[in-house]
Amino acid sequence: MAEYKGIKGFKVQYLDQDPVPAVAGWTSGGNLNTARYEFAGAGTQTAGLAFGGETPSAGGAGITNTEEYDGSNWTSVNPLNTARKGLAGTGIQTAGLATGGESPTPPNSATEEYNGTSWTNSNPLNTARILLSTAGTQTAGLAFGGVGTGATEEYDGTSWASNPTGLNTARNSLAGCGTQTAALAFGGNVPPHTGATEEYDGSTWTTSPGSLNTARYLLAGAGTQTAALAFGGFTTPPFTARNETEEYDGSIWTTVSSMSTARGGLAGDGTQTSALAFGGNAPPASAATEEYNNYGEPNTFENIGQVWYNGTTKELKFTDETFSSAWATGGNLGTARRMIAGCGTQTAALGFGGNASTGLTGATEEYDGTNWTTSNPLNTVRERLAGCGTQTVGLAFGGYTGTAPTGATEEYDGNSWTSGNSMNTARYGGGGAGTQTAGLVFGAEPLSAATEEYDGISWATSNPLNTARYQLGGAGIQTAALAFGGAPGTITATEEYDGTSWATSPGSLNTGRNGLTGAGIQTSALAFGGNTGSQTGATEQYDGSTWTSSPASMSTARDNLAGAGTQASALAFGGELPPNSNATEEFTITGTKNIKTITVS
Repeated sequence: MAEYKGIKGFKVQYLDQDPVPAVAGWTSGGNLNTARYEFAGAGTQTAGLAFGGETPSAGGAGITNTEEYDGSNWTSVNPLNTARKGLAGTGIQTAGLATGGESPTPPNSATEEYNGTSWTNSNPLNTARILLSTAGTQTAGLAFGGVGTGATEEYDGTSWASNPTGLNTARNSLAGCGTQTAALAFGGNVPPHTGATEEYDGSTWTTSPGSLNTARYLLAGAGTQTAALAFGGFTTPPFTARNETEEYDGSIWTTVSSMSTARGGLAGDGTQTSALAFGGNAPPASAATEEYNNYGEPNTFENIGQVWYNGTTKELKFTDETFSSAWATGGNLGTARRMIAGCGTQTAALGFGGNASTGLTGATEEYDGTNWTTSNPLNTVRERLAGCGTQTVGLAFGGYTGTAPTGATEEYDGNSWTSGNSMNTARYGGGGAGTQTAGLVFGAEPLSAATEEYDGISWATSNPLNTARYQLGGAGIQTAALAFGGAPGTITATEEYDGTSWATSPGSLNTGRNGLTGAGIQTSALAFGGNTGSQTGATEQYDGSTWTSSPASMSTARDNLAGAGTQASALAFGGELPPNSNATEEFTITGTKNIKTITVS
């Protein structure tokens, strides 16, 4: 008689608590009603507060708009009394504190308290300033830094008192978190931008030996002095938006999963394990909200078919799957082509380069969920290139020019391509992942395992794949990427990248193939299309350890195609049948994982 593990791949586990639904990372929340930047926030992940800031239509002036977040949606509430941008905030949703800023000039010292309904004016700061940071609560607040100052002031719920000891590194556009007697200051603009971190003990600031891995300004933060989170911001050249996220343990910063939307001038709140990021400047002004969760150990993570006994509730449980999936036909590409690259989402994708009926092409097209529209072409015409990023902030790299491999790199701004620094290893047929400011390339033809990371300016060589290959699929971000399939032959091997090294996954593709593509993230990926000896439309889903064949295959079997989107909402376009294809297909998964209890009647 077969064992359960032999059928489903899992043993029956003994757990003290039910497994959590996902690994650490960011997920999308409800958008702000007013897209804005250089504003302030307070509260928690499920009870946030956003106030003040600047919008493109404000003409440089600050705004008073205030919104509350309930864990799903933002609601506009009573405004600030003083319109301003570059202010700082702290506290909770029902007891918030706003201070400093400008509207549009000069720096002001205004302080306001929020009671969950409206704002009331309080005593001002002693040092008027903009682009400062805060920590603490409404009745025990701390203000520090700002343009031209490292001044520190403490608030007692009524008045501000100046501390003669300021920050060791005077700076503006920094982030802060913690309490009045145990605060943390990190990042900012000196100038230039810095990763310097300082700890406040209620009297003096001490420089931490741990500096941010990505120095930046106009970033946001959450948490405490010994368990902080830093995310977003800008680096130079001016206004290069960042999506990197780092965790602080009281001594060092560690890079973790990046935000989906790179941006600076955003706001944040919450804790290191349950944070909220909202608004900012991508550019343009953003209303995006993202929620960060790090469930930590000793939690295990849900997998379909998993069975466990909960020793706390004394119940036998399992995770069931109620998903359905299907491919549907979308609007055709304007230029049928193979060996094309792409990026973006199902409703906002970008396709570029490839080999058309007339030969190599730099043609670029944007997809809006229904139709493709022609945009400005690549500067370097090529095929078998790779790409990553979004429709408005895309990255194209590598490829074959018809005579030789190239390391050419180009950045797309939603309208046109700009050439950047080339890769260290010219290549074609490599895999890609990440964003425009944190890209990743791996594998190549001629046969290679070489890996490189892009920081928005230059490429740096990293540790290679374990299995050298080309014409492979890729997904994920720079610090959590996935490589799968490829040539020579029809490879099934899957590897995971942690920002430093590749590790071979125990889960291999069910259908070995090359010329495939993918979508999604490292723990929730989709592989589709490719060549097994002939073109295939086979589709597989990856859960972080295992590939499962989807009952839904593409209508048009093909290889050398491009992909975009997520595991649950992917896009396939172009490719080779032969001949070249302009077909576009949209993949959708509906349903959820459900924890169920086994009962005996």
